[in-house]
Amino acid sequence: MLQSIKLLLTISVWLLSFVSFGQRGQITEPEVREMAQSANENQLVMQASNLTQEGFLYYAEILVDRLLEINSESPNYNYRKGFLCLSIRKDYMTAIPHLEKAVVYTDPNYDMYSPKEKSAAIDALFHLAACYHLNEEIEKAELYYGKFLEVSKKKSELLPVTKVRLVQCIEAKKRMADPVEVYLKNLDSPINSDMPEYSPVISLDGSALYFTSRRAWENNETDPYKDPRINQYPEDVYVSYVDADSTWSEPIKLDFCSPVQNEATIAISSDERKIYIYEDSTGNGDIYYTDFYNATFQDIQKLEVKDINTKYWETHSMMSHDKETFYFVSDRPGGFGGRDIYMVKLKERKGKEDKWGDPINLGPSVNGPGDEDAPFISVDNRTLYFATNDGRSIGGFDIMRTVLEDDDSWMPAENLGYPFNSTNDDIFYTTTLDGSKGYMTSFRKDGKGEKDIYEIHNDYLGLKDIAVLKGLIKTVDNKPIPEDFTIKVKLVCIDCDPEENTRLVYPRLRDGKFMTGLVPCRTYRLEYTDLGVDAVMGTDGFTIFCDTNYQEIFRELLIDVDKRIVVVPPDTIIELDTVVVADCPNLEFMHYFEYNKNKLSVKRGELKKFVKEVEKQLEEDCREKVTINVYSSASHVPTKTYSTNENLTRIRAENMKYDLISHFEKDEKFKGKVNVVIVTAIVQGPEYIKDAVNKKKYGPYQYVGLKTE
Repeated sequence: MLQSIKLLLTISVWLLSFVSFGQRGQITEPEVREMAQSANENQLVMQASNLTQEGFLYYAEILVDRLLEINSESPNYNYRKGFLCLSIRKDYMTAIPHLEKAVVYTDPNYDMYSPKEKSAAIDALFHLAACYHLNEEIEKAELYYGKFLEVSKKKSELLPVTKVRLVQCIEAKKRMADPVEVYLKNLDSPINSDMPEYSPVISLDGSALYFTSRRAWENNETDPYKDPRINQYPEDVYVSYVDADSTWSEPIKLDFCSPVQNEATIAISSDERKIYIYEDSTGNGDIYYTDFYNATFQDIQKLEVKDINTKYWETHSMMSHDKETFYFVSDRPGGFGGRDIYMVKLKERKGKEDKWGDPINLGPSVNGPGDEDAPFISVDNRTLYFATNDGRSIGGFDIMRTVLEDDDSWMPAENLGYPFNSTNDDIFYTTTLDGSKGYMTSFRKDGKGEKDIYEIHNDYLGLKDIAVLKGLIKTVDNKPIPEDFTIKVKLVCIDCDPEENTRLVYPRLRDGKFMTGLVPCRTYRLEYTDLGVDAVMGTDGFTIFCDTNYQEIFRELLIDVDKRIVVVPPDTIIELDTVVVADCPNLEFMHYFEYNKNKLSVKRGELKKFVKEVEKQLEEDCREKVTINVYSSASHVPTKTYSTNENLTRIRAENMKYDLISHFEKDEKFKGKVNVVIVTAIVQGPEYIKDAVNKKKYGPYQYVGLKTE
C-alpha cells in the first residue's frame, strides 16, 4: 500500500513538473527515464502523447521505447516509434520495420490519448511510404502513398504533400534509370561526426571548408543548452584546412560562436573576410554577418540592407563574386510557393554605404510551388545552384542549376541527376573555382550522424567561357599583409567609365592568395593599392584568350610593407600601351600534349608556322615590337616523372619561353623586338579518380597556348 502511494506521489510530481515544463524547463532526461520505469502502461501512453504534442520528441521516444518493451507487436506503439525516428533523426532504416507493423491495423478514428487504442493512425501509411521513398524503394513508396490517398481524410494536411511525393517518384524512376557520372565521398572524420554536420562552404581554391556542426563543446560547456526536444547541441560554425597531404585538419570553432545560440554558416566572401550567418535569436530567423579584421572574426551583426531581413523567415544568402548582386531566401508573401530565392542589385557604391535596389523574385524558372533554398552563385556570376523540394526533385531537397541569360532572364532550372541527388535531402551545394568539384549536405546510408558533408567530383558541370585571376601576395621579412592592401581590377575598353568597370579584390589575410572571375576576350589593368593611404604601389595588366572554355591567369607579388612598394616579377609585366593596329591581327597557337610531354620545336609543324607569321609582321613593319603571351596547363592525372603537375605545367611554359626567345634573339633582324611572357602555368580540369586512360576527359587540359599582343 505504501509503495503504491509513493508511486502515485512520484507520478503526480512528475505530471505537475510536465505541466510547467514549457515555462520553467524543470523536466530532465533522468526524470523522464525514471518515469519510463515507474509509470504504468496507461500513464506512459498519456505522457508520451503529451510530450509528442508539445514537441519534446526525444523525451517522448524514451517513453515509447518502454511501451514497446511492454508490447512489441502493438501497431499503436510501433507507429509512434516509426514516426519519432523519422521526425527526430530522419532514421528511416530503423523506422521501416516499426511502420510495417503499424500499417497492419490502422483506424481513421485513431485516438493517441486513449489507453485502449490498439491501432495506428492512417498517417502510418504515409510515413511508411516516405521511408520507402528515402530508401529508394520507389515502387513500394508509390504503393503506400496511393493507399494513404485512398483512405485519408479529405482535410488531411498530408494530402498535398503526398501528391507532390508521387510526382517526385515519377521523376526518381526517370533519373535513376539514366544515372549521371559522379564520384561522391563522405568526408568522414574529422569533418563529419556522430552529430549533424551541414551547410558546407568551400573556399574557391578548395583549401578551407567552413561548415555547421551540432557537436558538443569541450568541458561540457554546451550541455546546459542542449535542445531537449531533439537531444541536440546548438549549431556552431567551424573551419577546417587542407593539410600538405590533402587531408582535412581538425576543425576549429570560430570565435564568435556562443554556447547558447544557434549560428549556422551561409556563405563566405572569396577573400574569406566576411562570413554570412543564419541566426534565430529574433524568433523568425535572419541573416547576419561577421567581418575579419584585427586578426579575428568580430561579433556577428544583423544585416541591415533594406528589405532583406523582415518579420518573415530569411534562411540563406550569398553575394555574387563581382559584389553587384546579393541573393537571399525568404518566405515573405507574394512568392511562388513556400521559401523563394530573391536578389537585390547594387545601385550605387560609396565606400561602405552601398545602395541596393528593391528585392526581385527570381521568377518561375527558379522558384516553384515548394521551397527553394541555399543559392550559390559561381565565379562567373551567371551559374546559380540551389535546392528545391517541389516536383522537380526526386525526393526531399535536390540540387538544381540555372544560368543567367544575356537578357537577364534565368534558364529553366535543371535537376543535376542521380546519384548526384538522392531521394533524401541534398542541399547546400558550393563549388571550387572551375565548378568540377563541390561539397554538399546529404543524408545517405554511409553517413555518420544524420546529416553529413560530401565531396562531389564530376566532369559535366565545369564553367565555360570564364577566366579566373589568381594570385599570391608575399611580404618582405614575412610581415603581415596590410588589411587595406587591395588589387583594383580595371577593364580596359573604349568608351567605358573606368570607375564603373573597376572592382576591388582583397587577398586572404591567412595566406595572401587572391582570386576573382573575369570575362574572356578582354584586356585588364591591375593597380596594387594601399587603400589606407590611397597610394598605388604597382601596376600590371594582361589580355585574356577569346576561345578557351576556362582560363586561369596567375600573379605573384612581393610587397615591401614599410616602403609601400610592390615588386612584380618580370615574367608577369605586360605593357598595356602596346596597341594592335587594324591591319596587323593578333596571332594564336594551341598545342595539346600527350601525358608527360612538355616540349615542341620551333622548326616543325604548326609552331613553325606561328613563328614565321610573327617574323612576317615584324619584317613588314606591321609591328615594331611584339609580346607573345604563353598559357600553359597540365591536368590532374598524377605524374611520377615530374613529381607534381605544377612542375610539369611550369616546365612546359618555361620550355616554350626559352625556345622562342632563343629563336628570335639569335637573328639580328628580330633581336630585342620580341618579348615572351608566361601568363599562366596552371593545373586544371576534372579531379583525378583513377581513370588515366580517359584521354577525352583529361586531354583538353594538357596544352600550351600562345597569343600575340
